[in-house]
Amino acid sequence: ISKSWLRPLPPELPQIDAEALMLDPSDFYTDIEHNIARSGQHLFLIFADGDTPAFAYSIGNALQGLPELLLIGNFSPRVAGSILNELGRKMREARRPLEGDIDVGGQFPVRLRHASAEARHRFTFQAGRYLRHEEYDILQVLLCDPAGVYPAEPGCAPAFDVPLA
Repeated sequence: ISKSWLRPLPPELPQIDAEALMLDPSDFYTDIEHNIARSGQHLFLIFADGDTPAFAYSIGNALQGLPELLLIGNFSPRVAGSILNELGRKMREARRPLEGDIDVGGQFPVRLRHASAEARHRFTFQAGRYLRHEEYDILQVLLCDPAGVYPAEPGCAPAFDVPLA
């Protein structure tokens, strides 16, 4: 196996200013506002870190009096984003929170449950910062394993048995 990727970069390549890559906080919130105006919500995906699984959540539904959505688990960003976008769209069209098992076109429905107040601090902290308050609800989205067993149910496959928020 070649280890050519270990070579230092040639000196003729331009140096990158790390500070220039940092987003200005106003740009950060402008991007969120743009996505909410365009599609009704903005999504954050946080990658796994050690024992903490990846998670994705919405910002924007609370502006319409609806709960934000949270999906915990090491699922592909495409899957997580598609599910949260579809659920957000359905909820905004219905103008009410979704409940129970919801069909999103897969073999099994997703299951929604109310998340605890602690989930705001542990998972959806940027929603509170954007909204400038912590008075919003969160629906946790649960995906079942290939056998149809949901998290916290006996026999749920480990990759799907995510923590309940």
